[in-house]
Amino acid sequence: MASSGISDIETRLFRYFVALAEEQHFARAALRLGITPPTLTHQIQKLESRLRAKLLERKGNRRVALTEAGTQFFAQAQHVLHEIEKAALIARQAERGEAGRIELGFMTGVSFAGLLQGWIGAFKRANPAIDITIRKLAPVTQIAAMMRKELDAGFTRAPHKYPAGLQGIEVYRESMVLAVPAEHPLARRKSISPAMLRNETFVNTTAELDVAFFGHTEAVAGIGNFTPQISKRDNDFSTLLTYVALGDGIAVIPQIMRRISVPNVVFRDIAGSPVPQTSLAFVYRDDASPSANLLIKHMRHHALAHARGAAMHRRPVAS
Repeated sequence: MASSGISDIETRLFRYFVALAEEQHFARAALRLGITPPTLTHQIQKLESRLRAKLLERKGNRRVALTEAGTQFFAQAQHVLHEIEKAALIARQAERGEAGRIELGFMTGVSFAGLLQGWIGAFKRANPAIDITIRKLAPVTQIAAMMRKELDAGFTRAPHKYPAGLQGIEVYRESMVLAVPAEHPLARRKSISPAMLRNETFVNTTAELDVAFFGHTEAVAGIGNFTPQISKRDNDFSTLLTYVALGDGIAVIPQIMRRISVPNVVFRDIAGSPVPQTSLAFVYRDDASPSANLLIKHMRHHALAHARGAAMHRRPVAS
């Protein structure tokens, strides 16, 4: 014997009943549904038979009113149709990448400088159905996590060569600056040449940040033709600035870190040419998910806009 439960009722019958309950008129409901009134009558009778409940009372030839059972079923039928449409919408969004999950890495400094908030905040506003989980990881750790498919993408310094299966887009570039203790004699200068740093002590990033990535302190030392003396290391730029404030050394850091106000720390430009620059890349896997592909597209658009802005900034002003 066939079951008479609600699970056996076709979605079509829910739609027919909801249309009739809203119109309270067979002819108007049938017109709205694109069927004939007799067909609608037959389908409603079929629904009542399945439910073993009277849902409607006829008021004249065409008009109807809901019974108590019909009123209760109407609310549930609307909910069922809403959930079905919601499920279909989520499926369509997932196919397009508009719903899903992204595991994202970022390196120290990206968040402090406000870059992550700007990039990902805009993406989340445009794609509210995508859940993004962020993890603060050193560059080498991010690359390894992507290779293990534990991360979809990350914001990190670009490696000299991308491992197989990974690609990257340069999304930010700027000159490095010096963070100097405010009481240091060099703090009185507006800019400092690398040669003046020969006898100075530095605080620097950890070996994990430096391995396979460009070392900015070493770059400055190379221009000044000396080997840097490192007193402290940490993979967090805010900690490096605290060491500078305590007088433990000078730090070579991205210019955008000037936005962080730390007592007893001043920032000075590096004199001479070329000035070492930092490059931040958005790195992602080749086998990106539909959601990650949307983020890749978003970051490509940003990178293009940033490149255009930088080009405009470098353009000489006509005299």
